[in-house]
Amino acid sequence: MHRLRPQNENPSSAPTQAARMVVVGNGMVGHAFCQAMVRRGAMPDWQVDIFGEEPHVAYDRVRLTQLFSDTEAALTLSPKSWYDQVGLNLVTSQKVDAIDRVNREVVCHDGKRFPYDRLVLATGSRPFVPPIEGANLPGVFLYRTLDDLQKIRDYAGNCRSAAVMGGGLLGLEAGKAVLDLGLTAHVLEVAPTLMPRQLDTAGGTLLKSRVEALGVHVHVLCRCERIESLGEGLRLHFTNGETLCVDMLIISAGIVPRDELARAAELEIAQRGGIVVNDQLRTSDPNIFAIGECAVHREKHYGLVGPGIQMAEVLAANCAGEKEEFLYGDQSAKLKLMGVDVAALGDALGETPNSLIVASSTEDSYRKLIFAGNRVVGATSVGEWNEIDRIRDLITHARRLWPWQISRFRRTGRLWPEDVLDSPWDWPDSAVICSCVGVTKGQICEITRGSEVDASTVTSVTRASSVCGTCRPLVQQLCGQRQAPPKTASWKILLGSSLLTLVFIAVMLVVGPLPFADSVQSTWYSVDALWRSETPKQITGYTILGLTALGLVFSLRKRIARITWGDFAWWRVAHAVLATLAIVGLMLHTGFHFGSNLNFALAVTFVVVNFTGSLTGMLVSLENRITGSLGIWIRRWRPRLVWLHLILSWPLPVLLLFHIITVYSF
Repeated sequence: MHRLRPQNENPSSAPTQAARMVVVGNGMVGHAFCQAMVRRGAMPDWQVDIFGEEPHVAYDRVRLTQLFSDTEAALTLSPKSWYDQVGLNLVTSQKVDAIDRVNREVVCHDGKRFPYDRLVLATGSRPFVPPIEGANLPGVFLYRTLDDLQKIRDYAGNCRSAAVMGGGLLGLEAGKAVLDLGLTAHVLEVAPTLMPRQLDTAGGTLLKSRVEALGVHVHVLCRCERIESLGEGLRLHFTNGETLCVDMLIISAGIVPRDELARAAELEIAQRGGIVVNDQLRTSDPNIFAIGECAVHREKHYGLVGPGIQMAEVLAANCAGEKEEFLYGDQSAKLKLMGVDVAALGDALGETPNSLIVASSTEDSYRKLIFAGNRVVGATSVGEWNEIDRIRDLITHARRLWPWQISRFRRTGRLWPEDVLDSPWDWPDSAVICSCVGVTKGQICEITRGSEVDASTVTSVTRASSVCGTCRPLVQQLCGQRQAPPKTASWKILLGSSLLTLVFIAVMLVVGPLPFADSVQSTWYSVDALWRSETPKQITGYTILGLTALGLVFSLRKRIARITWGDFAWWRVAHAVLATLAIVGLMLHTGFHFGSNLNFALAVTFVVVNFTGSLTGMLVSLENRITGSLGIWIRRWRPRLVWLHLILSWPLPVLLLFHIITVYSF
């Protein structure tokens, strides 16, 4: 146990100007808070005492079952030496009994008092023990701490069977622990299916069958009302009149926030338990904060470690002088339970108003997506689903899905085409990485083979990613640098402008020449003046000429290496927008009348040039967002389409010149 620093001590190692902070709770969330404080450089401003009831340093509670196959050290998050190195005073095996809000002190179990300027409660939760007769008999254990598992392991030496009360996340983990001990395992769940808080009936039913296939006996709609001692074993009595005899019972039936310390200090407590906090994670006392499973935020209690760590990051940022708020916690869970992949992301149960649920199932897998409009807001799955990480990204960033993706999911259970070529490492050596200068994967691998080479070196040798830069993430991946594509809206504008140009071209081709007004009194007469009268035609004509010339100037950014000013992606966007405006100008200039001879040749050439340019813009905007064989195909054909666009552009200046000469000469 680390040495205590009572109020009357003033260690020379602590700066006198530092504010006093006390953290009650050294679990995963309390440890994450301390780590965030260190990482953000806040420790010089604070003298921190952190108290833990257990004799251990912080450990990974999520992987408790690993204790049966490994040592306690494998679960340790940070050794004791780390706390000393970063200036944290860790006090283990010490319970905090009370909070003196008037004097701003905490009172420990041994009577010592510790002052605070800021108090952080990270007391977590305790197992919920149903009010069942016999729950305190020998052979009945809780599943929560390292000490609990050590007791279970010691007791299991003389057992042949065990039951786990609870079929949720922790209950199934406890069932895995029973299997690892070589015992006959029973899982008891009061709901109709397993994991009722994360999975619907279909998903829970499939999980039940997968777990039973492993040799676990699953009992659903099973409520225990009494536990009876039976010699060296136990007899469990259920409300339906049935009984089950086992040698050991493990209770893992949920959790309850540990709010007794806050309750005694008369802090605001939620109706169903838990310490009420605001968006800054402050309690009803401005000097006391709460994070993790002991806290209730916006009437929501998070029973997972993920939201607790999010809270820890926000509070540490504020302690470091930043201004952040905790708005909501990600309750997504993705784990392997008894060897079965299970995921519950976002609104997994479809509680979003007016949401649409689409499910796909096979004999060994179940997949469900919850849509709000064309956005995915939740997903659940049982069984392997290699798209689950991409779906998590869809939910996190509220990205839209195309209708054909939703249709594909209905048919096949996949949002994206099945393709083993998602990573550039899996692409053939002939696959083009940089479309601008034609650099292939094989050329880059030749440089990186046998040595550590970064993306900048590859760029200097091959010029890959030196032009527009959109392929830089692929180059970085091939160099072993895992980075996501840069977050920029330029590709969206480029795609939208290119699509708009195609739509305008399609309208001209489908609608055909617009009629002239048959009377000067017609309303249409004032409209068709745009392509009938000389002055409007001159205005629109020279506007088209100016837009085309300006678009040509913007295209030089790629062709002339000396021009390096500005982000090339936005130059490309400007080029595409100018093309869209030029097509609109052509529609106003001609009224869809292409004329004949020279005029017809000019109009058709202009339309074809813009058609190929818009197709090129679409491919450019999508090539770094589409993987697999389709992405390879786009990268192979995009340069060819660019050259076609350039070749078709060459006759345009000559035709424009002759058009202007004929207009003013004849």
